[in-house]
Amino acid sequence: MQKTLIVTAGLCALAFAADPLAEARRHIDAGRLGEARALLDELRKSRPADPDVLFTGLVVDYRQGSFAAVLAGIDGLAPLAANLEARILRAAALDALGRDEEADAELERLLKAPGAAARPALHLGHGQLLLQRGLNQQALARFEEACRLAPQWAEAMMWQGVALMKLGRTDSAVNAAEAAERGAPDLASVHSLLLKLYRLTGQEESAAKQAAWLRRNAGAGQ
Repeated sequence: MQKTLIVTAGLCALAFAADPLAEARRHIDAGRLGEARALLDELRKSRPADPDVLFTGLVVDYRQGSFAAVLAGIDGLAPLAANLEARILRAAALDALGRDEEADAELERLLKAPGAAARPALHLGHGQLLLQRGLNQQALARFEEACRLAPQWAEAMMWQGVALMKLGRTDSAVNAAEAAERGAPDLASVHSLLLKLYRLTGQEESAAKQAAWLRRNAGAGQ
């Protein structure tokens, strides 16, 4: 069965205003991977060893299906060797390549690390991997734990909404997605999720507003 690739720019951690890296991440979230790549190519000229720039480039590689490049990049770059988000992305790339046992071993190492249970990003990444495998109920539990640990984290709320939608719990999914929108009103992936959910629940006026937002801000929404 073909797997759906779900790892997103949310694994890029925090971005800062007026930083071109933040703009690159916004392009990734909106699916504008070419624009993100162009910005990152420019950034690498001035920040060639910046681990955040390097990691964000690997997110683009992942989103474009270049999973071998993701593995080579993480394994070959010392600054990323101990980076949690990079290790989660590595597990996702292994999984996308059908190397499930290696992906599980990578994730197991992360889960056994000291303090792992208290790291919301690890629960989010674990949940995304479970969702990628169609294990929706288990994924929901991980997203709920991420939300418990980081109650204001819109990315975790959004993925909670995705899992709830896949489980057919659309009303709860709408609540989670709307909470994510309140927390991160500029996150295009949240608006995309709300568009789907409003259409599923027959809220056509609300769906139209989400589609209009996406057309204005992300070149999408059809």
